[in-house]
Amino acid sequence: MARLSNITRDELKPEDQRYFDEIASSRGSVRGPFGVLLHSPNLASRVAATGHYVRFDFAIPEALKEVVIITTAREIKSPYEFAAHARLARAAGVSEDTIRSIAEGRAPQGLSSDETMLVNYVLELLRQHKVSDATYDAVKNRYGVQSTVDLTVLIGHYLQVGLVLAAFEVELPPGVTSELPA
Repeated sequence: MARLSNITRDELKPEDQRYFDEIASSRGSVRGPFGVLLHSPNLASRVAATGHYVRFDFAIPEALKEVVIITTAREIKSPYEFAAHARLARAAGVSEDTIRSIAEGRAPQGLSSDETMLVNYVLELLRQHKVSDATYDAVKNRYGVQSTVDLTVLIGHYLQVGLVLAAFEVELPPGVTSELPA
């Protein structure tokens, strides 16, 4: 059972309902981490704004963003985040083999060159808390400085989201099962 309830629009002060509306309009609804983040409405809005930028305005292909997100989710063992973004990865054209390889911790084996480069960036950053010069240079040379910054914040954003999901024990939506091995 989740530690915090999902906040509904009506539970917010009238002056804070705009935060709910902003989140709902940018994502189609308020769910997952945002339901609990709305216990701090201004913070929820700021987290949502960063998430909106790295998900929708960051200029690498959607499939590669989803590979980065599910790799991050896998590394922090976030079943909610992984399930939500595995679905989006599939919709963006990421192969089932790539999703399984990431879920099972076999990646970057069998991935495309761009997927391999980005997965290595995530793995180095999250496992070693730094990125090697070779990996950094590969990403920077392929995507440019701004996209390398955006990529790093994409990883950081989904770390933050995963930690919120874990701390408040946000449960998978009804009918969704974990795709991560136990």
